[in-house]
Amino acid sequence: MRALKTLILAAGLLLLSLNSFSAPLYNDQKVVYHMNYHDESRIAETMTNISNHLQSLGEEHIDIKVVVHGRAIEYFMDAVEDQAKQISIDSLRLRDVQFIMCGNTLDGYNITREDLYEVEEEDVVQAGLPTIVDLQQKGYIYVRP
Repeated sequence: MRALKTLILAAGLLLLSLNSFSAPLYNDQKVVYHMNYHDESRIAETMTNISNHLQSLGEEHIDIKVVVHGRAIEYFMDAVEDQAKQISIDSLRLRDVQFIMCGNTLDGYNITREDLYEVEEEDVVQAGLPTIVDLQQKGYIYVRP
């Protein structure tokens, strides 16, 4: 009986050691999500996609940026007073997702970053599409859910 317990313990330790040396399922990733729509269900699905992406790789293995322009800017305008939207945005920001706002869109809406939910100066770029291309040239993979 003692030999059987020792054998089971040894097998368990072997399995644990094999798991610790296994390769990660995915390589580290740099991703730019493109958000330029104002369909709230689609934005919610995109936020879920981003959360699942983070969950699958682990925050230390992924760098996510979300470029927001066009009508999608309205989501961040509405979030100023909408606690559910704030939670959705904050839950991703706390996991190091950066939301990048298009300055041309802000100009088109005649608003500033202060009219959006907690957008910092470094989160505003001159133009969204050139920023997406620039990120792709820097190795970010383009995703548009």
